[in-house]
Amino acid sequence: MSRLVLILRHQQLKELYQRWLKLCEGEHLPMAQDLEPVELRPWLDNLVVLDVSVDGDDFVYAYYGRTFASAFHADTVGKSVAALPKEQADILKQEYDRVVRERIPVARLYEADFDGEVQKWERLVLPLFDDRGEVVKLLVSAYRLTGQQP
Repeated sequence: MSRLVLILRHQQLKELYQRWLKLCEGEHLPMAQDLEPVELRPWLDNLVVLDVSVDGDDFVYAYYGRTFASAFHADTVGKSVAALPKEQADILKQEYDRVVRERIPVARLYEADFDGEVQKWERLVLPLFDDRGEVVKLLVSAYRLTGQQP
């Protein structure tokens, strides 16, 4: 797997990306089965894990971190991205489809309105593969950017 360099601002995302890159050493694909849940402990509150459907056309929440459950007043484990409000589902599906199709990580900055307060966030989506080289899971992490972030 060729090295893709992402420019990330939030330190936690930089560290998660470096952890993912270590799984790529020796041109290996980062396998879903090789990732130990205990290794994700530093990011658990700000982490989402999605299962990619067999046809790659849908994404189902397998894990939904506390930060997101609290911010959105919901737990989406077991639910499909398609069940979200249409505008949100369309944005996420487009992003996730790209990661599955191109088999690369994707990062972006975005703004979100939480109870009348507009906040700036940074988000990282990382693919995890099976032994046939298909993307079977997505690791998604997002952190709020504050004035102290570079």
